[in-house]
Amino acid sequence: MKVLVFNVGSTTLKYACIDTLTQSKLTQGIVDRIGQRAGDAPDHVIAASEVIQSHAEMEIGAIGHRVVQGGDRFTRPTLVTEDSLVELACLDTLAPLHNPPARKVIEAVTQRGISIPQVMVFDTAFFTTLPPKAYRYAVPDSVVAEFGVRRYGAHGTSHQYVTEKALAHLGGDRASLRMISLHLGGGASATASIGGLAVETSMGMTPLEGLVMATRTGDIDASVALHLIRQAGMSVSEVDQLLNKQSGLVGICGEPDMRAILARRQAGDERAKLAIEIYVHRLLKYIGGYVAILGGLDALVFTAGVGEHSIEIRRLVTEPLSHLGIRIDPASNESESTADVREVTAAAAPVRTLVVRTNEELAIALQIAELFT
Repeated sequence: MKVLVFNVGSTTLKYACIDTLTQSKLTQGIVDRIGQRAGDAPDHVIAASEVIQSHAEMEIGAIGHRVVQGGDRFTRPTLVTEDSLVELACLDTLAPLHNPPARKVIEAVTQRGISIPQVMVFDTAFFTTLPPKAYRYAVPDSVVAEFGVRRYGAHGTSHQYVTEKALAHLGGDRASLRMISLHLGGGASATASIGGLAVETSMGMTPLEGLVMATRTGDIDASVALHLIRQAGMSVSEVDQLLNKQSGLVGICGEPDMRAILARRQAGDERAKLAIEIYVHRLLKYIGGYVAILGGLDALVFTAGVGEHSIEIRRLVTEPLSHLGIRIDPASNESESTADVREVTAAAAPVRTLVVRTNEELAIALQIAELFT
């Protein structure tokens, strides 16, 4: 089955055509700077139409859409219908930067009358196994019921994919295997799972909560936003922009790219050094907390751009954790291997440490293919 996967961002549309039999990418690309001056397309609808037209001769079996927020309404891949689109529109406010453009693309494809079935795959679906003690905020029931205030998580498609890859590599008693997966890219999140089922995750109602990211603060006292509104006279939109686009690594040292920050740190730049210290410190807090929740740890997994490619970040994160049984082999860590799963565990270390290449487009396509079998 050939699945054309759309991954819609706030100003981008990534796409890939996946052959689910061979698990290979037949095409891939990105429509960038959508709606911006000198961008590739004036809006997401036109961008999607052009991509579909370019695949007209490829006998596409399904179109898959990555949707960031499924709330508690969508817990599995879902066919696009009139009813499911109405339900999807109700979730716009929970992911205002991502869900509306994704929904508009889905609606546009539907309105074109294309006979190819469309399927929505939700980033939050992997986290529907979280227990109430993990997803519930300490707020009144009325706030939860009326406004959907709870933790939903994000990056679920990636966490689910690398968790399954790691389980297959590790073998043994899958049902009891305790794992922490670290998706470290521009956005960053940590997930704890047992037997492949998520029991905790770092992102919350939105992707702002949790780890320090390229431009997002991660965990922060909620009163900071109120303080800035009251004392600095900032608007809600300005605070939103500050916390999501102007903070994190870029807020600390003016640079969102981990490679550049590490190079500056190596050259003695104190702001870059501080940025890395804060970034790693937050990771250590989450790993330690998740080990406590899991009652121990069998495997630690690094994935996404930083997790897969930064030798130094993996070293900095694992070096202080030898007392938890996490130790990596320097030679394996520095290997340039391109294997989908590679082990960097030190000899005799009780916790196995893996580097797993994520592939969200393939993960989405495989879920969709399974829906039709």
